Amino acid sequence: MFKFKYLPQYFLALLLLILLFLEGWTWYLGTTGVTFKRYLGEEVPSYVQDISLRRYKAAHSPHLFSMKINANDEQKLIDRLVGRCHMKQVTSDALPASLMKVDNEMVEVIKKSPFIYMTTDPKQRFCLLFRDKTKFYLYLEGDLEKR
Repeated sequence: MFKFKYLPQYFLALLLLILLFLEGWTWYLGTTGVTFKRYLGEEVPSYVQDISLRRYKAAHSPHLFSMKINANDEQKLIDRLVGRCHMKQVTSDALPASLMKVDNEMVEVIKKSPFIYMTTDPKQRFCLLFRDKTKFYLYLEGDLEKR
């Protein structure tokens, strides 16, 4: 039944199964809901209809969540995210120059936004909340290093 001459193939099959498991686990950790929970410490609010995630290749591992919600729930989302990230309302003049290095198009949308909430304490994770005509955007930097 079990032949020792096939031991290397069994070992290789075991290693392939472990690799497939780790690939699946890595994919799961990168999904939007899990990433939102990991960065903010709470689940995606139930009133968020649609959420997507964009990752940038930059020094601080930035992520941009775009969320679609009903007009009735806008203030609830703002209050929840502002309280969670310790943000304050700012003007577009207060935006750090490092954002231009990440995404110029995002900065143009931020400047046209009716409001901008941003983390002002350098000891906190950098968060930025803004919106366009249809979606809310939450920009997070992945580490706690100073900008």
